[in-house]
Amino acid sequence: MKFLHSYDLASDQWINTSKSHFFTVDASPIFLSKIKNVLGCNRGNIPFNDLGVPIFVGFSKARFLQPLVDKVIYKLVSWKGKSLSMMERIELVNSMIYSSLSYNFQVYRRPSTLLKLIEK
Repeated sequence: MKFLHSYDLASDQWINTSKSHFFTVDASPIFLSKIKNVLGCNRGNIPFNDLGVPIFVGFSKARFLQPLVDKVIYKLVSWKGKSLSMMERIELVNSMIYSSLSYNFQVYRRPSTLLKLIEK
C-alpha cells in the first residue's frame, strides 16, 4: 500500500478501491482475506473484459470469445431490416466488424472454431 500511495502522490492518479479488483489463481481463503484487507479492494473473477478485450487464463477458447460472436451477430441483425445496397453492407462489414475483430485478435490467438462460426 505504501508503494501505491507513493504512486498516487507522484502521478496524481488516485486508485479508486471501490472500482479496483485483484486477481489470484488457487489462493487460500486466509491469503485472500489478507490481500483484501491490505489493498482495500475486492477479488475479481476471471474471465473479465478490459478495454473491450476478454482477459482469461490459458489458451483462447471459443467460449471465452463468444461475446465477440454475439456482437457481430447483433450488428448483422440490426442491419438486416435496413434497406441497404450490397455495397453499403460490404462497407459496414469491412469497417465495423473487421476492425472490431482485428482489434481483439491482436491480443490472442483465435480458435479456428470461432472463425468458422463468424464466417457463417
